[in-house]
Amino acid sequence: MGSWVEEIGNQLWGVAEAFGAEMRGQGLLSLLRPVAPFNRPSFLAPAVTVGALITFLMLSGVAVTALGALLAALLALYLLLVEVFGVTVELHPLGVR
Repeated sequence: MGSWVEEIGNQLWGVAEAFGAEMRGQGLLSLLRPVAPFNRPSFLAPAVTVGALITFLMLSGVAVTALGALLAALLALYLLLVEVFGVTVELHPLGVR
């Protein structure tokens, strides 16, 4: 009986092996093809694929922009607390007094 860490490791290796078998069988481009309901007119398949990739890139840009806004807000909050209110922030390693 293995621990839960071993079980998660076995699950991840199973996923990696299945992914590798799929890549060896059909290649990497099979991941970019539309799935069953969206692949009917074969002449539109490249347009659907390009649209999906562009949408993915746009949403990734939105996520990166949101992360930048979060970091800017945290920096502004830190500067406000330190410079205006005089609060000091001290971080110590765990177990050290």
